[in-house]
Amino acid sequence: MTIYAFKDKTPKIASTAYVHPQASIIGDVTIGERVFVAPMVSIRGDRGSIIIGDETNIQDGSVIHSDPRFTTRIGRRVNIGHNATIHAESIDDGAAIGMGAVLMLGSRVAKGVLIGNSALLHDKTMTEPFKVYAGIPAKYMRDIRPDDQARKAIDVYVDSYVENAKAYPKYLRVLEEE
Repeated sequence: MTIYAFKDKTPKIASTAYVHPQASIIGDVTIGERVFVAPMVSIRGDRGSIIIGDETNIQDGSVIHSDPRFTTRIGRRVNIGHNATIHAESIDDGAAIGMGAVLMLGSRVAKGVLIGNSALLHDKTMTEPFKVYAGIPAKYMRDIRPDDQARKAIDVYVDSYVENAKAYPKYLRVLEEE
């Protein structure tokens, strides 16, 4: 992993978190327990603070950037899909951000929300808890209950990435370098 201090800010990464060697973490970033950060992820806290809660996963190619006007807060057990772009103010606990979704400056994702693949939340968009949003721009689609199949699938994904945070340090190995 490539970890950079920026000015007087140094990333703080929990010992149980896993950050892939091809990920980049810069500046004022705090990463919680059992977090999984996949290859090619960029978490750039050069302009403001980023706080990532326990058991969250950030999948391949995702970008998280901060802003000086607020702290970017990502809650506990959040699933961030491949190639998501997060410039949001907050993503609350148990939310899921679909692959390729874009959360623009200052947007807020409430607890248990599912943001669909390739959805776009415009600047300062606020969502309501336990709902599904999809489209460009993202619009409310339906409620999501705790017993909903989509919610159960997200919980399975989150659990699998918590397991990855344990397994990757133990089993991932480079086979060949040029």
